[in-house]
Order: sequence, then C-alpha cells, then structure tokens
Amino acid sequence: MRHPFLRISQGFDNNMPTGMKKKTEKKYIIKTWRTMKRHLRSFVKNHEQEDLHRFRTGVKKLRALLILGDSAAKDPVLEKRFKPVRKIFKHAGEIRNAYINQELGKAVGENTDFIREQQQIMKITTRRFNADKDQHSAWLRKTRRSLLKRIRPISKHHLSLYYRQQLEIIATTINPPRFNEELHTCRKQLKVLLYNYPLARPELDLPFNEPYLDQVQAAIGDWHDNELAIALLSTTADTRNSKETLKGLKKQATVLKRQLTRLTLNFREQASPPAVI
Repeated sequence: MRHPFLRISQGFDNNMPTGMKKKTEKKYIIKTWRTMKRHLRSFVKNHEQEDLHRFRTGVKKLRALLILGDSAAKDPVLEKRFKPVRKIFKHAGEIRNAYINQELGKAVGENTDFIREQQQIMKITTRRFNADKDQHSAWLRKTRRSLLKRIRPISKHHLSLYYRQQLEIIATTINPPRFNEELHTCRKQLKVLLYNYPLARPELDLPFNEPYLDQVQAAIGDWHDNELAIALLSTTADTRNSKETLKGLKKQATVLKRQLTRLTLNFREQASPPAVI
C-alpha cells in the first residue's frame, strides 16, 4: 500500500538528538519478528487459525514501520526488501479468506455445498502453504537480516510532519465518509499510524487521540466486513433463509453507515484535539 505522502523531510539524520532511534526500531523488529515466526511455525504444526491471524498481524505491524521508514528516506528500499514476507502473507491470506467465508456460511445458514467448497479451498491452500515451509523460513531469515542492516533513525521533525499529513489525508476522505474502497484504504492508513504510535508517541509534538482513531478504524472494519458478507451472499443465496439474511445484512449496512458518519463528524478536531492551556 503506497501512501500519497510527500517527502516533507529527510528523517534519517544521525545528527538529530531526538527522534525514533535506530536501536529502538531494531529491538521492535526483532521482538515482533520472533513472535510472528513462532505463530507461523505453530500454524504449520497445528493448523490453528488464530496462529495464522497473529502471524498476519505481525506482518502488518512490521510493514507499518517500514512504510514510515521509507517515507523519510532519500532512497526508500525497506518495503521493497519486505516483498518476500508479503508473499507469505498473501498465501496465508488465501487460507484465511476461505476460513472466514466458511464461518460466514455457517453463521448465515448457507447451503452445505458452499461450505464444502470453502473447506476444500482451505484444505488445498493449507497443504500448498505448508509444503513451502522451508522456503518461507529462508525468506524470513534473509529478509530480517537485510532489513536490520538498512533500518535508520527517524527524526522527531519528520515523525510529527508525517502524522500531521497522514491525518489530513485521511480527514479529506473520511469527512464525510465515502462508502467505497477509498474508505477501506483510510482504515489501512489509520492502522499504520496506530501500529507505529507506541514507538512514535514519545517524539510526537501533536496530540493523537489513539482511542478515538482506533474506534474509527474498527467501525470502518465492521462496515467493510458487512459489505463483504453482502457480496458473498448475493452470489450464493438460494434459500428463503439466505435471502432473509441478505436483507438483514443490507439493513445493517445502513445502520453502520449512519453510525460511522456520526462518529467521523469533526474528524480533524477529534483525531488531534487542540491542547488545553
């Protein structure tokens, strides 16, 4: 995901006394990588979906830091170096999507043919995924080594400018919300800011309303999940119960849109409220 972020500062400045330190970034990468790899190994062994979910979350957290790092670089290479891990992420996503579709089918009382189809997809993709475990391990090892060599400190000035500009880009799209793929992109942008916030927080010189922004991204996620359910059921609904469920999902979509519209009123002021003097 490329963000429309202009290179407003060159944040990799070793002479900067403040900012996100290289040592801090490397420690975060090593810790997150270790957890991510543990969940990947566990999934290959036990086929637990929660492990696959946690592996993918770890990839998202790491990528968020690399997006931030590239935004400050004269020669952005971090995301490019991360491509092998993103390939694993996408392969895992095929398994995850089939699982979610299967669970959705069960929840809405969908016909067993659809559920069996999703189970078969999950079985085949899992077998292929596990067969590549040695390749995945090699990619992870090589990519980690490459990134740790290239990570750089990010200046306090750049961090604050980055957060300000990203919030402004999101605000332009989200107020009022446009209920299309742009809104889902807004959620991804919000999650990049939220994932990086524990590292960036000590250096930011602007208020960042983390609970509110997390609430917004979750509300967008609820809307998007509902839209995916509608799209899926629209192509498979062939019973009276399924059609009633589809009708209910469309009503729910209206409610979710209304709630999100209310939530994002005065988004700029709520996302970064003026400091109280």
